[in-house]
Amino acid sequence: MQDDLLTRVTNLLARELGMYQTLRKMVSRELEAIILNSDMEELLQILQEKQEVISQLQLLSDTWMDALPAMGLEEFRGAAGFWESLAGIFTGEDCAVFEKNLAETRNAADDLMKAEKNVQDELEKHVQQLREKMLQMRQGRSAFIGYTKMGGGKT
Repeated sequence: MQDDLLTRVTNLLARELGMYQTLRKMVSRELEAIILNSDMEELLQILQEKQEVISQLQLLSDTWMDALPAMGLEEFRGAAGFWESLAGIFTGEDCAVFEKNLAETRNAADDLMKAEKNVQDELEKHVQQLREKMLQMRQGRSAFIGYTKMGGGKT
């Protein structure tokens, strides 16, 4: 039973870790889009992709909530003492495996939050430039729509 529980928790943490790592790569791409490319369309595409992963994280959070009663836990994930209570279920080597997986997941989450902060800082530095690019994109699209409405592009 405890082996099944450890496997279940390890799988949940591994899925979460993978999503944090995916988001971290996306944040790096955001930074490139902002600083190197000044590419608003690329940035918006990355943000849309990130939203999909964030939605998956929410679903994973729901999976955690469904799994907690089977683990004998009444605390909600994120509540004070939750991780300590969960660690208390395991003994010996299983506890060490759990704590290693948890530490790795926490480190990835911390790294992601630092990277997100860095992107936020860069966005603030480049906000005027990005606004100008967005305005250009909007004007270009409006001109194209007007052109096509007037019959442009028909052969």
